[in-house]
Amino acid sequence: MEKGSYVAVSGMLAAQRKLDTLTNNLANLSTPGFKADQLTFESYLAKSGRSEATPEQAGTTAGDTEYVATTGAYTNFEQGSIQPTGNPLDVALKGDGFLAVMTYEGERYTRAGRLQVAEDGALVTGDGHPVLDASNRMIFVNDKLVTIDDDGSVWLIDNEDLEGEALSAGKMKLVTPIDMKRMHKEGNGLFSVPDGEEMFTASDLRVVQGSLEGSNVNMIREMTDIIMGQRMAETYKKIVQQNDQLTTTLLLQVGR
Repeated sequence: MEKGSYVAVSGMLAAQRKLDTLTNNLANLSTPGFKADQLTFESYLAKSGRSEATPEQAGTTAGDTEYVATTGAYTNFEQGSIQPTGNPLDVALKGDGFLAVMTYEGERYTRAGRLQVAEDGALVTGDGHPVLDASNRMIFVNDKLVTIDDDGSVWLIDNEDLEGEALSAGKMKLVTPIDMKRMHKEGNGLFSVPDGEEMFTASDLRVVQGSLEGSNVNMIREMTDIIMGQRMAETYKKIVQQNDQLTTTLLLQVGR
C-alpha cells in the first residue's frame, strides 16, 4: 500500500508542477514576445532493495514500482502573432532570433519590443535595458522622429524639419544562437546563453515597426490542459487518501 501511495504522490507532484507551468503561461497571455514553457516527464522503475533502476534495466519484474518524474522544462519559440500598435517605438520581430540589450548582468536577449526613450535619449526596453547596436553601443534617439527599417537600421528625422535628411542612429543588434534549446529564460522577457557561447547575426530576422509580437500561448490548449491536469491531480489525491484509509483499517484489524 505504501508503494501505491508513493506512486500516486509522484504523479500528483508532477501534475501540480505542470499546472503551475500552465498557469504561468496563461498569466502571460497578453505579454508581448512571451514564449510558453513546456515540461517533459518520464517514468522510472524502483526495484526492491534499491531506489532507482538504470536505463538498461527497463524490464519490469515482480516487485518493481513505476514512478513518474519531471525531467526538465523547455521553451516553445514558435512565432507569436504580429499585432499593429501604431507606436513608432514598438517593434515586432518576425523570424528566429532576438534583440540584444544590455543589463546589469551583461548582454541579454529579448523579443519584447515595447521600447521607449530614456531620460538621456537612449532607446531602451520597457524595463530600462538599453538596446544595443551592431557594435555593442547604445542607440540614442533623443527627441527625434524615429524610423526603423526591417533590418533594424534606426533613422532619425528632426521634428521641426520633416523634409530634412534622415540621420543614422545605428543598427539594432539582431542575433540568433546556434541552438535555440541552449537559450535560458530569465524572466521579464529576457533570455541568456551559457557563458562563452557565441551568438550569430540573425540574417532571416525582420523588424516590424509600429507593431508588437503577441504571446505564443494558445489559450484554448492551455485551458484544456489545465482542466485535464486538475482532474489528474484530484485522481492521484483520491488514491493517496484511499490507500491511507486502507492502511488505517489494516492496522486497526491487526491490533485487535
